[in-house]
Amino acid sequence: MRISRTWSVVACGLFALAVFGQEPANALQQVPGSATSKQQVLIKKLHEAHSAARDERGLVGSRLVSEISRDAQKHADWMAATGQFVHSEMGYWEVIQTGPQTPQKAIEGWLESQAHREILMSGAEIGFGFAESNGVAYWVGLVR
Repeated sequence: MRISRTWSVVACGLFALAVFGQEPANALQQVPGSATSKQQVLIKKLHEAHSAARDERGLVGSRLVSEISRDAQKHADWMAATGQFVHSEMGYWEVIQTGPQTPQKAIEGWLESQAHREILMSGAEIGFGFAESNGVAYWVGLVR
C-alpha cells in the first residue's frame, strides 16, 4: 500500500511537470523576444502613458530601456505562447496584466491598484512588452 501511494505521488509530479513545464524564468531564456512593429508602437504608447502618470505625480519621466523592454517582451511572448499568467522572476519590479486592449487601459488598470502603482512609480528605468494570442492581450511592465 505504501509503495503504491509513493508511485501515485511520483506519477502526479511527472504529470504536473509535463503539463506545466519549466519555471517561467527558465522558459524565458528560450523564447525569442523581438517585438514586431505593432508591438513597438504599443510599447511606445505604454511608455508615454507611464511617463505622463509619473509627471502627474511630480516624478521625473521614465526612460524606456531597450534591455528591459527585451526582457519584458520575452515574458509577454512566453505568456501568450503558453497561456500561463505568472510573474517572470527576472529580478525586476514587475507588473503583468491580461485583458485590456489598449496601452492606456493597461496603464490605467495598473494605476488603479496601489501595489501596482507603487511598482510603476518606483524606478525611472522601465521596459514594456505586449503579446497577443487567441484574442487575449498580455501586458508586461518591468521597472529598475
